[in-house]
Amino acid sequence: MKEVICINDKNMPEGAAVIKGREYTVIEEFLNNYDQRVYIIEGIINQGTTKMGLRWIGYDASRFVEPEKLMEENYEHAYAEN
Repeated sequence: MKEVICINDKNMPEGAAVIKGREYTVIEEFLNNYDQRVYIIEGIINQGTTKMGLRWIGYDASRFVEPEKLMEENYEHAYAEN
């Protein structure tokens, strides 16, 4: 299991429960039918139906970043400002 932080909670399907800035534990990672890397996250709703009636399972991995990478990006940004 790995830890990730949500960096994008805009335009989520109905029933989605991730919040930007919060850390989550990934219990499963896989490719869905659209060849998107998807995370199943521990302790929250991981499936539902979109406004168009399409079924969704898991959260798009591009909405998350690993904490180590986020810290690295912040360090690089701070270094560039100086």
